[in-house]
Amino acid sequence: MFRTRHQNIRRHSLVVLVAMLCLSRGANAQKAPKKAADMELPLSAEQTAQATGLLPLFNNLRELMLQPSGTNSLELLLRRQQVMLEVVSVSMQVDATTGEIDGEIAETRELENYLGTRRDSQVERVNLVSLAIGGVAGTASSALGLTVHDSAAAVTGIVAGSTTAILSLVGLRLAHGQKQELQTESNMLSELFDRPRDSGNVYSPAIATFMNSAAVNDEDGLTRQERLIREWVEVGRIPDPESEAGQEKITRLTSLTGENIKQSIADLDDRQAMLYDFRARLTHMKQDLSILLRSIPMEMPTPANTGAAPVK
Repeated sequence: MFRTRHQNIRRHSLVVLVAMLCLSRGANAQKAPKKAADMELPLSAEQTAQATGLLPLFNNLRELMLQPSGTNSLELLLRRQQVMLEVVSVSMQVDATTGEIDGEIAETRELENYLGTRRDSQVERVNLVSLAIGGVAGTASSALGLTVHDSAAAVTGIVAGSTTAILSLVGLRLAHGQKQELQTESNMLSELFDRPRDSGNVYSPAIATFMNSAAVNDEDGLTRQERLIREWVEVGRIPDPESEAGQEKITRLTSLTGENIKQSIADLDDRQAMLYDFRARLTHMKQDLSILLRSIPMEMPTPANTGAAPVK
């Protein structure tokens, strides 16, 4: 009797398990298609997509992902490939621009190091001459002061002091360094200041649109280009662009090879810092592009009421 009851319980449990599996399979068959939740972009990335002209493609892809059907699978696949190609293309344009900036920074640093080395060498020589003359003349003046030649001692002291003062002034002037024209094929700051430029200094339309659009978190609503210029004025890289001194500074910073505009060590240092700032802005653009690329679904939704496998 106990065995019979145990068999009945096992038979009843097996029936319940089969019924649950059938219900589960039926529920999965009626389940709605998977939504593309990963197509929701952060605000900054969506703004970058709009600035680079990618947003319409993403919106179209989002609509196709949210309303899948058996007839639009090919269109969905083609649209996804188009979005990926556009993102990679813009990313490569950013890489090309940052590479050009890096090359200009290297050439600017090379000239700055050359002028700095010459300046340091000249200042050291002047300091040595000043030390030698001051030491010898000062010793001679002191020695003469111990004798009856008071007038000679006074004259020697005056000569020593005057020579040292003159050499100190010369050293201060040499500390600014010499000026020289920067021989470089590019000037990536030209377009930021709307200055003359050649074919090697023109940004792609995507980068130009990005720089001429306002950042999401900019309280004043300034474009990235305007924000950069304002920051440079605030930290003292350039005077007010509307002033005469500002125009002269910008002319030196955006000069091209052959214009015979010489730049000082300070100009070269400011130019490097401004190029680094510009490069940092493009790095933000690169980060947004990576977010856009990661937002593209790796799997395509399965059409409703079909047992087809996801298209990868």
